Amino acid sequence: MNIESYLRQLGLSDKESEVYLASLAVGESPIMPITKKVGLPRSTTYHILEKLRDEELLEILETPTRRVYVPYPPRAILKLLKKKRDTFEQEIDSFQSSLEEINGLYNTSAFQPKVRFFRGTKEIRHIYDEILEAPINEFCYISEVKKIEKVLGKDFLKEWLKKRIAKGIKSKTVWVRSESVPDEPIYAGSRNNLRTVRYAPSDFRSPAHTMVYGDNVVVITTAEENIGLVITSRDYATSVRNQFKQLWKVSSER
Repeated sequence: MNIESYLRQLGLSDKESEVYLASLAVGESPIMPITKKVGLPRSTTYHILEKLRDEELLEILETPTRRVYVPYPPRAILKLLKKKRDTFEQEIDSFQSSLEEINGLYNTSAFQPKVRFFRGTKEIRHIYDEILEAPINEFCYISEVKKIEKVLGKDFLKEWLKKRIAKGIKSKTVWVRSESVPDEPIYAGSRNNLRTVRYAPSDFRSPAHTMVYGDNVVVITTAEENIGLVITSRDYATSVRNQFKQLWKVSSER
């Protein structure tokens, strides 16, 4: 990639890039040597140099007899690219924090409920990949951990947990105590795991793993059946989320 490409990333036009590069070649000078090098009218070059000063790519020095243009060295481009990157990352963080509110602005009439079917471990793992890409901050689920581990594999769940934490997605979990793995750190409720855990009443069973995220309800059956469903429906997701809240109320922290 040549230097013009980097200047375009800073928002400079081709003519603005030419003037900056000409000023680099000429060095500290009045306007005429730069104008001659780029072959542009003096007035055009003057306005471009003013903009380059505003873009922090050169300095303009006023003397009693003339105006002198002093280009900043190419490392100024790196500084500006880093500044642009930092600003962009801040905008991403700001947008992500507002995503739930922004999603509410969508036209609800465009929403179409649907049901998708996944068979086998490989396809079911795609459901988990979709969760990581969803515009959510939190999801909830009910599970017998030994059964879902048998479907997806412990190593996969361990790596997926790392990705979820990196994205800052929290989870609320109701485990079935008889099927839990209390000594396994990756299933623990903790700040580090971004997971809050409760244990269902002793007579509660849930062979199918159920998750709710956004407008989606996920159902994953046992390894014997080895199928997964993703039901996209605002109404159904609200219903299952409310059922989860009721189960959460009657579940214990230990």
